[in-house]
Amino acid sequence: MIEDPHDALVQAYLSYFKANENFEARNSHRTHAESRKWLREIRKYAKLRSDEIHQRHKAKKEANKGN
Repeated sequence: MIEDPHDALVQAYLSYFKANENFEARNSHRTHAESRKWLREIRKYAKLRSDEIHQRHKAKKEANKGN
């Protein structure tokens, strides 16, 4: 399993891209579900990455506050 949210987000997007190509080529229940699954994963990892970026920014801001 990928630990880094950025790497997970990239992998989820690549999987979505492939699933979307399959959906566009063959509109079926399975390809529809697979595309939507990867969109949910992208949303999940984007939230994790957003939180990580925000925490790093806050930590740097707090560290600079003491100087």
